[in-house]
Amino acid sequence: MPEFTERAPDLAAFQALRRAAGMSVFPDDAAGPSLERTLHGVWLWADGELIGMGRVTGDGACFVQLNDVAVHPARQGRGYGTAIVARLLRWCDASLPRGCYVSLIADAGAERLYEKAGFEHRTGMARRVP
Repeated sequence: MPEFTERAPDLAAFQALRRAAGMSVFPDDAAGPSLERTLHGVWLWADGELIGMGRVTGDGACFVQLNDVAVHPARQGRGYGTAIVARLLRWCDASLPRGCYVSLIADAGAERLYEKAGFEHRTGMARRVP
């Protein structure tokens, strides 16, 4: 039975789930420090394997972002993604200052998950460091 814990994964498990979920995999020298700087993480484990995750990153005061919300493809369709987002938002509501801006970048097809959690479409732009 899958279990939510506060036990963060090691870098290999984190990267493996990103890869399995079809997300980009950053170089270890970038992903490692990013993982260490997580403000709050939700980690879903089954039989010692990381099968779901989500993180809150940011300054912890004015701006935070939900990142790396992912469920292993073999475990999708069971409500785990919804549960991960709900747990992340409960933490945000309880731990962050009133008015803190919580944002995310949704992959195509995931918009409905976030809309159901209260997110609204906003115009935005992004740039990757070359």
